[in-house]
Amino acid sequence: MDEPLVETELADSGPQRRSGPWKLIAIVAVVTVIGVWLVPGDAPDDEPEMTPRAPGIISRDAPGPDTARSLLPGLPEDTQPSAPPAEPAPAVDDRPGAKARAMIASLRTTGDIKLDGVFAAAEQAQSIGELADAYLLYFFAAREGYAPAALALGKQADPASREPDSSVFEEPDLYQAHKWYQVAADNGSEEARTRLADLRTRIEKLAAGGDPQAQRISLLWQ
Repeated sequence: MDEPLVETELADSGPQRRSGPWKLIAIVAVVTVIGVWLVPGDAPDDEPEMTPRAPGIISRDAPGPDTARSLLPGLPEDTQPSAPPAEPAPAVDDRPGAKARAMIASLRTTGDIKLDGVFAAAEQAQSIGELADAYLLYFFAAREGYAPAALALGKQADPASREPDSSVFEEPDLYQAHKWYQVAADNGSEEARTRLADLRTRIEKLAAGGDPQAQRISLLWQ
């Protein structure tokens, strides 16, 4: 055998270098990483605390009014706080004499009582048919010593001068006529004195004829 050939065969038949397990380990590691990445895992137990949202900022994930109504069918359409109910308007006093009572109360509160003005208001009320107001105003002024008001009451109660359609008295009243004529006369009314004397004469005649009311009134002069 030739020597060069022997050397070549010896070189080919010598021990070969092994690559070792590292290549296989690297492949397994890569496959494992890819598998872990592709398969979703459970979320970590301890999540970082979220920073609170600034007041007034609404999250896009938060349910809107329509969603809330769908979840809660009983929720009213308008969930905004309603305005407080308006206070009811004070009741209007439309009873007969209400205007006169209000006027008298105002005069007493202010203390500025002008009896001639009260008398004029009474005449105005009577002219438009507000007889209850007229009576109260006449009465107030007469009680305060205003002779024209007392005289007006006496004349409207006196059967001899009463006008049925406009009198503040529903019926003739000798007693009321005598009373208010006397008040007017005591406060200086000459007409009241004249009417009071005439009334006395008529009452005495009626009393003599058996009229019960006239008899009771006549006792005032005894």
